[in-house]
Parts: sequence; structure tokens; C-alpha cells
Amino acid sequence: MDLILDFIFVGGIIIISIILWLLIKSKKKQLSQKILIVFFVLLFFITLYFYAQLHHIIWLIRICFVPNDISVLMIGPLLFLYIKSLFLKEENLIKNSLSHFVPAALFAVFIAIPTIVYDIIPLGWLSYVHSDFIRIILKTEDIYMIGYLLISLRLLSKYRALLKFKYSNLTLYDFNWIKMMLIGALCIISFNFSVLTYEFFFGDFKMNIEFIAVATMVIWIAYLGYYGVYQSKVLLPDFLLDSDELNTEVHVNSLSDVKKEEFEVLKNRLYDIIENSKPYLDENLTLNTLAQQLSTTDKKLSTLLNQYMNTNFYDFINTYRVEEIKQKLQSEQYENYTLLGISYECGFKSKTSFNRVFKKETGLSPSAYKKSLS
Repeated sequence: MDLILDFIFVGGIIIISIILWLLIKSKKKQLSQKILIVFFVLLFFITLYFYAQLHHIIWLIRICFVPNDISVLMIGPLLFLYIKSLFLKEENLIKNSLSHFVPAALFAVFIAIPTIVYDIIPLGWLSYVHSDFIRIILKTEDIYMIGYLLISLRLLSKYRALLKFKYSNLTLYDFNWIKMMLIGALCIISFNFSVLTYEFFFGDFKMNIEFIAVATMVIWIAYLGYYGVYQSKVLLPDFLLDSDELNTEVHVNSLSDVKKEEFEVLKNRLYDIIENSKPYLDENLTLNTLAQQLSTTDKKLSTLLNQYMNTNFYDFINTYRVEEIKQKLQSEQYENYTLLGISYECGFKSKTSFNRVFKKETGLSPSAYKKSLS
């Protein structure tokens, strides 16, 4: 087992170092990348700490002790802040998020640093670091990280849903890797907490489960975290974040008569542009670019679609793309085209999104629909 752990920790140190190098060498660093640098530096020290523990390298244990000790209280807020940095304006984001790191700072000052000092110089007044109260804190700090992971998952889900109000293609904005990383970390931390709870009541396991949990997390996060190096920022408009766009109960009846008349005119203009100019064929079409073609604002267009027409931008545009595909499938001009080729012609960016949207609109897969025509 020690050989396997040694291999994982050494491999993890190398992989994390490569990821850090890729992040640091980037000339124009976004806030999200800077947060990832802090995150992977922390992960580097955690891996190095457990490598030192495995080989009983005392001096290295002492160097890595504080970063490792505060990691459980740092990783959750860091991931939470990272998700926010991908979707929100960078201005004041760090300043407004500093409170999330207060517990980690207090833990470092009053527990982590005194513990390592007491280990080197056993001063009597620092003996509290080995009290039962501190042991209980150490046993339960996983709950803090679990809480942040759950909050981060919920926040990510909200932001991903809001993307449909602005983008017609979500291929580049899927963020599945972040979701997988959060769920994986949640499973590992929950397992570790369950083991610690068992040990608290029934005694220690013969096998050091913490080593296995950390090794698993290193593999999981290092692999998925690589995607973060190249993850681009997706800025959501303030009006989407400030309003309750996800509330499906809001509908046309909540609008005034003047607004209804105004939106009816805008809706007719929208249909005219959609049917004559076919902007949905542009795979990069966004709410903002369509609003410009309508000579209106993205906020007003969003309100038209969401409240007056009871849909969202993503579904509205992709409905027309599916109809365009259905027309092309019956055209002799496209007889020699593959289904994927036709989907690209109609504005889709990937096979996965094409298949998913087409089946949602027609109830059939693209291939099954094509067969039904013959």
C-alpha cells in the first residue's frame, strides 16, 4: 500500500506542478486563474505533507503543516469564489468575499501555528492545542467544507441555468468538469467525515483512511482541475443576476397593458427578423447580438422572451434550428449530407447538444426522425 500511495503522491506533485506552471505562465491572468493558482498551491502543500508523513520527513512535515492544516477551511471558500469569478464582474469580488476566509485565518492563528510551535518548543501555555475541544474541532471541520461544496453546487446550477437566457449554444459553457470536481470532492470528504465519526465513537481503523482519501482527492482534482487552466470567463449581465429570471411563475399577466402592447410590437419584429434573416444559423448567436439586430436592449429582449413569450433565449433559438434541420432533411440538396453536417449548417456546435435538443423538440433521435421520412 505504501508503494501505491508513494506513486500517487509523487505523480500528484508532478501533475500539480505542471498545472501551476501553465497557470503562472499565462500573460493575461483572469481572477479565476489567480484563484486556481492559490487552490493548486494549497493542493501542492497537502500532497507534499502526506508524502512527508509517509516517509517520516520531519522538516518537510513542519514546512507543510500550516497550509495542510487550514486546507479544509480554505478549499470550500476558494471553490465558491472561483465559481463566482467565472460569471461575475471582478470588481470588488475579492473584497466582498474576504469574510469567507476568516475561519481559516483564525484557525491558522490560534490552532495551526501554535500546534507547530508547540511541537518544536513545548511551551506550557500552548498545550491547549492538544485539548479535547481542539480535537473535536479537528474532527468536525469536514462539515464546513461539505457545506461550502453544497452551496457551490447550488450556485453553479443557478448560473448554468441563467446561461440559457443569454446563449444559444452552451458547448463552451458547459462547466461539467466543475460539477464533477465538486461532486467528487463532496463524496470523498463525506466518506472521510463518516470514517472520522466512526473512529470518534468506536476507535481508530488499522488502516490510515485519511491517506487514501487524500490520494483519491489528489487524483480527482488534479485531473479535472486541468480543464480550469483553459476555462474562459462567461460574464452574466447584471439584469439576469438581479432579477428572478428562473421564476417560471412570472408570465404575461403580470405586465401592464402598455407593456403588453410594446412587447407585441417587439415580438412581431423578432419573428420578422428570425424568419427573413435567419440569425439562428449563426452558431455564436447571443442575446446581445440578436438584440442589436432588433435595435433594442438585451434586457428588454430577455423580458420579452421570458415573461411575454414564456420561453428563454436558448430554447427559442434552438426550436428554429430544429425546424431548419427538418426542412433540410427533406431537401434533395442535402441528400449527401450527414446529420451532423446538417446540424452544423443550422447553427449547432456539437453532436451532443444537437441530439439532446432535437429529441426534446421532436420526441425522436435525429437518426430515427430521418428514417421516419423514408
